[in-house]
Amino acid sequence: MTEHVGFRDFQPSDATRIEFGEPGGLVELARLPGAIVMVATWRGEIVGYVSTWLATVHRTRRFIDVEVAPGSRGRRIGTRLVERIRQRSDRPLATKAVEGSDAAAFIRSLGGGLYASCPPLELPRRQFGKAIETLGGHREVIPASALSPGEPEHLWLQFYRWVHQDWSPVDDSGEAREALIQEAAELDLDRSSVALVDGQPAAVAFVFDDDLAPTVCAETLTRDAPDGDEALARAVCRVVADARENGVRKLAFDGHEQDPHFGPLAARLPMEGSRLLLLEIPLPA
Repeated sequence: MTEHVGFRDFQPSDATRIEFGEPGGLVELARLPGAIVMVATWRGEIVGYVSTWLATVHRTRRFIDVEVAPGSRGRRIGTRLVERIRQRSDRPLATKAVEGSDAAAFIRSLGGGLYASCPPLELPRRQFGKAIETLGGHREVIPASALSPGEPEHLWLQFYRWVHQDWSPVDDSGEAREALIQEAAELDLDRSSVALVDGQPAAVAFVFDDDLAPTVCAETLTRDAPDGDEALARAVCRVVADARENGVRKLAFDGHEQDPHFGPLAARLPMEGSRLLLLEIPLPA
C-alpha cells in the first residue's frame, strides 16, 4: 500500500469524504492566511491528512495536526505527510501530546524535541482542603473585580506576555493584542484573585469559567516580583477556597513547569492528571 499512496493539497469537497479524525474544521482552516492542508489518498480514498497553521498570538512556530485512518496506520503515511509539510514550512512545527502516548512517540520519531511541558494540572474537590493547607491562606488578596476598570485586562496582558517571552513570545501585532484582550473579556473577575505586596498587585490567579471546570492561569506579574512565591500562593489559595465554598467539583490549571513561580507551586500541590508535552519538529537541515 505504501508505494501507491498519493499526496495532494486538500480540496473543500474532501471534508465530506473523510470518515476519521475531526475533518469538520478543515475547510475553514484551509482558508486562513498561511495555512496548509494536505491529504493522502489510496485507491481513490482519503487515508490521512495533515494541517498546519499560524496562531494569532504565538507565531514563532507552526502548529500541526496529523490524522491517519485507523486501517491505514503503521504504513508511514503520517510520517510522509509531515515530511511534505515540513518541506513547505518556514518555521518549526509544533504540537501537544500526553507524555508516554503514541502521539508523543510519533513526533519524537520525526526528530521532535521538547520546548515546554505542563505538569499534572487537575485539582479535584477532595484535594481542596489539602491544597489550602499547603498554600497557607489568602490574606491581602482581592478579587480582580475590585480593581479599577480596565486594570484586570492590563494585568492579563502583562502576565501573559512575560510568562511566554522566553520560549513562545507573543507576536508584536495589533491582531495578537486584540486576541488577548478578547480572552480577558472572558475572565470571571469575581473569582479571579490578585495578591498585593505593599498595596500593589504582585501575583494573579485568573479564572475562566469553562464548562467542564473553571480554568486557572496563575503567576506573578513580573519575573522578580517581591515575595513572588508567597504572593502567588496567596492568590491561588483564594481561588481554591472560593471554589470549595461554591461547590466546584474540580479546578483545571493552565501553566508550565518552566513558569518560575507557578511551576514549583504546582509541584507542591496534590494535582492529578497526565503530564503534557509541547513538542516541536525543527526545519530540515
